Amino acid sequence: MTDPSTADRREWWTRPATVLPVVASIALLVAFLTPQAAQGRFGDSRLSTHLAGAQGARLLADLSKRLGWTVIQRDSQPSPEAADARTIHAVLAPPLPATAEEAHQFLTAVRGGDALLLVVDGRSPLSDSLGVTNFRRGGLLPRRAGAGAECAKYTESVPPVWPDGRVHLYGLRWLRGVPRGNVVFATLSPDETGSTAPGDAAVGFAYGNGRVVVVADPDLMRNDVLRHCGWGTDVITVRILEWLRAGGDAPRTTLAFDEYHQGYGAKPSVFDVTGSFLVDHPAGRAILQLALAALVLLFAVAPRALPPVHVEAIERRDPLEQVDALAHAYEQVHATKTLAARLLRGVRWRVERGGSVARARADDAFLNDALARAPSLGDDVARVRHALAATIPDRDLPALGEALRRIEHTLTTTIS
Repeated sequence: MTDPSTADRREWWTRPATVLPVVASIALLVAFLTPQAAQGRFGDSRLSTHLAGAQGARLLADLSKRLGWTVIQRDSQPSPEAADARTIHAVLAPPLPATAEEAHQFLTAVRGGDALLLVVDGRSPLSDSLGVTNFRRGGLLPRRAGAGAECAKYTESVPPVWPDGRVHLYGLRWLRGVPRGNVVFATLSPDETGSTAPGDAAVGFAYGNGRVVVVADPDLMRNDVLRHCGWGTDVITVRILEWLRAGGDAPRTTLAFDEYHQGYGAKPSVFDVTGSFLVDHPAGRAILQLALAALVLLFAVAPRALPPVHVEAIERRDPLEQVDALAHAYEQVHATKTLAARLLRGVRWRVERGGSVARARADDAFLNDALARAPSLGDDVARVRHALAATIPDRDLPALGEALRRIEHTLTTTIS
């Protein structure tokens, strides 16, 4: 028999007090030795003022507030309703481009005296309306003069976005020529490859009664670029806002950021899109009708929770068969009185035209009225009364029928 103390000593390596510290030590060692990226951009890439990450534009909104602008984040409104000549509309490279109708509303507001800050990221209805897009090759933003001395006191603990420490931006490409009287806020120089610089990175021009500034690259206004003192993008951004503020009857003191097209507006659901297709589109309506017809057919052939009650059909004789059957029955019981009453009822129906008052009279009253109108019917009336009161032989039935025929003929001829 094994000693319990000996078995316990052999299984020491399975005890939680031994296993858990070993597992925790291995996890910490792996976490310390796993290499991590020291630089680069992570997170949401939208240039939105709701985002405080590296690629967001929260710093632009906060800087504008400190400089005196009234900042509005327009989440639920896709475009301005009307111009007030006091607003700068900022459309910062939205992932959901404005529609052609919304672009028309933006430009109508600018022509009415508002201003527009447009950051392009490819072509869209709004950029096409202004005749501008960007090159997909970049240049270098020149170093700001005196930035070294001014920024020496600021310590940058985060590695720069670009490995060479220079700002690389796309340039503007004009589709219908450069606007007249434009103001350049950022000019690019050739990069280290020696290629020709693709124009300017930020240009402003007049548009109707308002002003427009077009920025070629979203990186110019991202949080991780604006916070870098030596690059001077914050100075360029402030100059852009100050230029958009001026030029009107009064300063434009409201800065409205278009967050609707950044994805913060109402989002279409699958049910809304499907319902719109089934109701508004001809093919959708045809599919809906086929589906409803299939449901009706399915309900028609499907088993029912309560089975239908079988209605028992009672077979009835044909009316002509009933006449023959009644005749045989009367013949078997020798019901001459019933036969005489039935025949007299038929005569009365044809003579009196089916009137309800006439049918309410007794048979004797009818026979008395017939005898008063035609005294020559005395024998026939007496024969009918005898047949109604007593059973007559079968051989007298033809005579009864002739008597009733003469009564009907005489009365109908007299009445007509």
